[in-house]
Amino acid sequence: MGWRKGHRRRRTITSAAVLSGLLVTIPACAGVQGANMGTGAAPAQNEDAVQEAREAQEANALPRDEFYTGDVEAGDPGTLARSEAFDGWEALGDNAVGNRMVYRSLDSNGEPSVASAAVVTPDGTPPEGGWPVVAWAHGTSGVSPDCAPSLMKDLYYGDLVQALVDRNYAVVATDYSGLGAGEAHEYDTMTPNANDVRYSVSAAREAVDGLSERWVSMGHSQGGQAAWGAARQQADDPVGEMVGAVAYAPAAPIIDSIREVDDAPGSGAYAPYVAYSLNLQYPDEIEPGDVLSDAALEHYDEITQEACLALAVEISGEATPSEYFRDGWDENPVVQRFQEDNIYSDQQLGAPLFAATGSEDTAVPARLIEEAAQEQCSHDTAVQYQEYPGDHDGMMDAASSDAMQWVQDRFDGKDAPSNCE
Repeated sequence: MGWRKGHRRRRTITSAAVLSGLLVTIPACAGVQGANMGTGAAPAQNEDAVQEAREAQEANALPRDEFYTGDVEAGDPGTLARSEAFDGWEALGDNAVGNRMVYRSLDSNGEPSVASAAVVTPDGTPPEGGWPVVAWAHGTSGVSPDCAPSLMKDLYYGDLVQALVDRNYAVVATDYSGLGAGEAHEYDTMTPNANDVRYSVSAAREAVDGLSERWVSMGHSQGGQAAWGAARQQADDPVGEMVGAVAYAPAAPIIDSIREVDDAPGSGAYAPYVAYSLNLQYPDEIEPGDVLSDAALEHYDEITQEACLALAVEISGEATPSEYFRDGWDENPVVQRFQEDNIYSDQQLGAPLFAATGSEDTAVPARLIEEAAQEQCSHDTAVQYQEYPGDHDGMMDAASSDAMQWVQDRFDGKDAPSNCE
């Protein structure tokens, strides 16, 4: 998801990331393993911190105009609704060419949906066969439509996008339906999020000339789940020629994850996002108050309607999950069904997998992803699983060199390695 202690802020990049070409600006986070969920009062807000986060969100925002909100005619998933050149992303260098697009996808029920995405390509003439494509899936940004990465001047993970462009990849970075374009965001839900990843690739080839049929999915946290899920879907419903999937600290089953971090300051901010997604998908079966404490409900509207992640953390007063989830929330049958529907490792994938975790990650503990990787191995899939030093975000720096080489090898047509036993 992941369940983070902190939020997005600029930080120093390690030498490993620089050497790999993966200059990443990612959210700092950690979790603390705790015990029981409760409904105690959340800590008081720091009003100065809330105001600073609000001003930062506003300063980084791009207008959500009719390009995002305009009508979209019915059509097949993976087809383009509209696109345009765009040069408003400040994270990109002079060697990157930006476009944005609105395209058709499918929601969790297989019904038509609409999503938006950034499409960023290297400047210059594409190689023979086109630019290899990396379909990037971002981590948690929020559930408000304004929390779409393409509506942020820094593109949320903009340094990573630029690093991929520097390696001569085209990057198709979905916002997920409901962020930017679309009706509402099915937060941390594998099926629709993965649909948005896969269908962004085919739509991008309509929007921008010179893209290859060959692509990999890559994502972090919520996006790691989506990237893994895209490979799962590819087995039954191919889009282009998918050659691999990279999952950095992918979101683990929701109940298991939250039980690990119930005392992690700041991670309570995710609870309203989860409740929103549950109510969106099961409106007749569950209400936000069925899973959220009174302290969380006090800020529910503001967090879900206005606040992207960094602001949500400050609004919550650095609340923990134990302060924002109601006692017994994880026993709710709708929550349990949601967890079951988000399992991504129970069938063969349509492409090989590189899965990376952090040894100090208490947001998505490594043991949960190791177990998922082991299960995936049992389904006749080439899996390269590795645990790296670092927490939920820092592990990306540690894993980047191996991940980038793995991606290049897939595009070069080399056999995928596997350390399945």
